[in-house]
Amino acid sequence: MCFTMSRRSTSAKPDRTTTIRHRLTLNPELGTNSIKALKRAIALASFITPTAVHFQNGNRQVYLSAAIQKHLRKQFDSMRRGEPTITRDAFANFLEVSQGEKTPMLTEETYSFERFLETWWLDFGIEAQKTAPIEHKDLSKPISNYFISSSHNTYLTGNQLTSRSTTEAYRRVLRRGCRCVEIDVWNGDTQNPTPEQLREASTKPGSKFGHSRHLSGGSLHTAAAHIKGAVEEKIEKTRQRLNIEKIHNHSPRCSKSELSPPPFGRELGAALDRTLVTGELDMERSSRPSLPPDEPIVMHGFTFTAPVGFREVCRGIREVAFEKTSLPIIVSLEVHADQDQQEVMVKIMKEEWAGLLVEKPHDACPNGQMPRLEELLNKILVKVKKASPSFETVARMATLSPNTTIEDDASGSEDDRVGLPNGAKKPKVPICDNLSALAIYTHSEHFTNFESPAARTPSHIFSINENTLLELIESKYHDLFSHNRDYFMRAYPKGLRFDSSNLDPSRLWRNGVQMVAMNWQSWDEGMMLNEAMFAGEHGWVLKPPGYRSEGPGELPHHTLDLVIRVLAGQHIPLPANLNSKNSRLLRPVVKCELHVEKAEERFASFIDGGKTRECDYKQKTGTAKTDHPDFSTVKNDLQFLGVHRVIEQLSFVRFKVEDDTTRLSMSRDDFAGWACIRLDRLATGFRFIQLLDANGNETQGVLLVHVAKNFR
Repeated sequence: MCFTMSRRSTSAKPDRTTTIRHRLTLNPELGTNSIKALKRAIALASFITPTAVHFQNGNRQVYLSAAIQKHLRKQFDSMRRGEPTITRDAFANFLEVSQGEKTPMLTEETYSFERFLETWWLDFGIEAQKTAPIEHKDLSKPISNYFISSSHNTYLTGNQLTSRSTTEAYRRVLRRGCRCVEIDVWNGDTQNPTPEQLREASTKPGSKFGHSRHLSGGSLHTAAAHIKGAVEEKIEKTRQRLNIEKIHNHSPRCSKSELSPPPFGRELGAALDRTLVTGELDMERSSRPSLPPDEPIVMHGFTFTAPVGFREVCRGIREVAFEKTSLPIIVSLEVHADQDQQEVMVKIMKEEWAGLLVEKPHDACPNGQMPRLEELLNKILVKVKKASPSFETVARMATLSPNTTIEDDASGSEDDRVGLPNGAKKPKVPICDNLSALAIYTHSEHFTNFESPAARTPSHIFSINENTLLELIESKYHDLFSHNRDYFMRAYPKGLRFDSSNLDPSRLWRNGVQMVAMNWQSWDEGMMLNEAMFAGEHGWVLKPPGYRSEGPGELPHHTLDLVIRVLAGQHIPLPANLNSKNSRLLRPVVKCELHVEKAEERFASFIDGGKTRECDYKQKTGTAKTDHPDFSTVKNDLQFLGVHRVIEQLSFVRFKVEDDTTRLSMSRDDFAGWACIRLDRLATGFRFIQLLDANGNETQGVLLVHVAKNFR
């Protein structure tokens, strides 16, 4: 929680209400309006300025809004039965029955309100999301028995077509708990050609810029980056010459998906400053990475995304890999570089990840068995395709494979489906033996069907795009689920998600898919669910019973009754069009959605890119006032009763706070804050929900709610 705590002030401060009343009484010019002004000032003060509740131990203060204090004191008053304090028995009964605490131990005979709140807050916790201590995590299961927080095209900072590639993107996701990152590797260039030389190279196969690789692999993509830079510079020069203002799109969807602000960002309609533009262009040029010669590069193929060096990426991963946890990392390699550059890749990985890289099987896991999670602490695993088998082996395997297949025309990235000019298909890149040898427990396999020999290899991983997976859920549900009990599977977004949007990962988790690769560049609904799944879990979540390779096959389905009463809030984040000076204009409404397996999901078509039809799983409160709202005077009960087939560990409740005044104005951004909590970690009783902003960062905003949850 991020409530403000501070030392108690030694100097007495005048009561704000008394000060306001005194000022108004001594001002005869206010006349008959003084009483109205007084009431308004008192009400405004109670909303805008949270007051302190003093904690005895450590002489601290916790600032809570008047509305929040009102609800907590009301609960306290109901337990004290007219006495100034509550008894130990009454307090213990409250903690056990309402808050779900097991056998609470209390040391004092009676408790004042401040001492009641302090003990409750510090000793038992008031957060809505239960903690997941690493020391209580079960690390004893094979690694395929866990869900893994995963990233797609990790190197990108924004959209899939024009954004930058940077090592900072890897540091960011790893620090937030991601444990499966993706690296798309292409041939590096020995020099950076000019646009004129690139045009010459594209028409002359023997050009030195094509060298032995003839502009295959990374060269084409570096060319795209240079052409993009040249076009941008030409446009800027034209703007300067014509004195035309530069216009930007500042919509939240565009600006909030980037990890860093755009290089030329300025206020809409501002006059173009030629000196400023020149300086920005110089800064942009200087910020472009200086790629080491003859080493591979990392970028999104056949787009205008700028590259970054492969060594730089490996070094960035090593620097933060085990900064916050010792649980292992899986590096998913999409290799488009030729075999000479693959050898360089192996050399770089062994140098940069020395002592961390898994280069041979664990001693306790012979014969291709999957290791337990606890056996791979502080280790980096490489996921890559195996070296191509001989012609005889391919022919023999072809005779063993059934004819009925569902083809996924990729082995882990939509890059493999991108067509070349004139309809030509990009040839598959053969993997060299030394790189293939690093895929000890995580080797990529092309998916054809679940009966193929590859589908029974312990270390294989099928990487399948979301569209193909949705077809499999509809047509091969039992085969898919059975496969994922024993073997790894990775899902990645369809190629049309150029804006870095995300699918709903919970549907795939409920079908056993361990790695659902998310576009961490966008904090949309999919990423909110991903955050809830892995919050505090260090990137690895043990599958529920029935989903694992061992134990009972029966799934833990239950019928759910969930009632959430939204009571009050404070420091609600303000939408983009509001600031602290007019926070009293905020009209917050809390929308709540329950993400569970719905009846239409099972054995039915999956419509609209992974979204089900809207039904009774969405509810909302009435409209409250200001950024310190009290919801007790409006509709505030959110009820989800008799919800069938709920698996608690794979279900989620998502909150979104919006400004209701935007329904009267199309120009205002209504988004204020959000929270998403896995159902098995949603605590009962009176709880504080921490709100995050549109970029997934914690805010000071909280909601006070009461949660009643029952499974039957």
